[in-house]
Amino acid sequence: MFEDLFDAELAPMVRRMAERTREGETADGPQIRAMVWQALVRLGATRLRLPAASGGRSASQEDLVSAAEELGAALCQGPLLDTLTAVELLLAPGDDRLLDEVCGGAGVALAVRADGAASPSEPGEMVVAEGSGAGEITAERCFVGYASEVDHLVVAGRAAGDTRVALVSRAHPSVTLRRHQELGRGELWRVRCQATPVLAWLGGADEWAGVVAGARRRQAGYLVGLSQSALDLAVAHATRRRQFGQPIGRFQSLAFRLSELVARTDAARLLTRAAAAQADRGEDARLTAAQCLATAADLARVVTAAALQVHGAVGMTDDSDAQLCYCRAVIEALWWGTPTQLRAEAAPLLRAQLSA
Repeated sequence: MFEDLFDAELAPMVRRMAERTREGETADGPQIRAMVWQALVRLGATRLRLPAASGGRSASQEDLVSAAEELGAALCQGPLLDTLTAVELLLAPGDDRLLDEVCGGAGVALAVRADGAASPSEPGEMVVAEGSGAGEITAERCFVGYASEVDHLVVAGRAAGDTRVALVSRAHPSVTLRRHQELGRGELWRVRCQATPVLAWLGGADEWAGVVAGARRRQAGYLVGLSQSALDLAVAHATRRRQFGQPIGRFQSLAFRLSELVARTDAARLLTRAAAAQADRGEDARLTAAQCLATAADLARVVTAAALQVHGAVGMTDDSDAQLCYCRAVIEALWWGTPTQLRAEAAPLLRAQLSA
């Protein structure tokens, strides 16, 4: 669905739309990101999960993974994947007003981690105070993406031993943001909510487990697309670059290495699609979500590092898209849990499945 937006002419610009330097981002950065976000909204990207009667596409989980793969191939940075997760949460209580607002372009960012070592499946502590309306929350979250560019925040946390998920307004005076630059030439935010009014409660522990599984599948799809993009860059360079009178891609050592990475990328893609198909069948897909994300995360780091090696010294320059792919892979591979955390979570699920 993003073929026209991410064509050969626009994709290089989209790849760099989230780039920030240590001195501050380029003057046209926010405008470019806003333009791309509005284009995605007009294409119906935020309404993928809505039924056709509500102007959506009734997209399956496999469709969402395919869309995430297209985003990853263009290295598109923005709150779309978090917004799709918020839409799935909003569909359950059936709050039409908030759902229409989010699908109409009010982006959402997920605020989950209380510290850098925490797994997203185990959100940090949150204080809930009963009051007017749905109550208020007090919580602090780190490593929140695109917090300055969205209208709402989904804050997950443990309160009185239970997991609760709240939707709050990012622009409320009780919400403060602190910017952190990250290694992928982007930025993350520390978010603090101090007695922030809750717009809606979006579920508890069971809902959050499903949300994490869905977000991990989509993140795996994004990483597969990112890996494919880096692989395409490596193959293109190996075709152009000549040594000893022939393209370097004809040398067996390089050709065999690229062939291996093609096979691994296809395997990760098939595993991610299989996990999405399992969710579409209504089965418990927490195990396969962790498996496919761990596989895709390992793949992204390996493929992007290989793309850098194929490019040689030019791949290390700031102007190289291969270097940008590598920098983004370092961040994106950890977004919904490190491979170690994912395998630790998958082990008891696999044990229970084998003993059933």
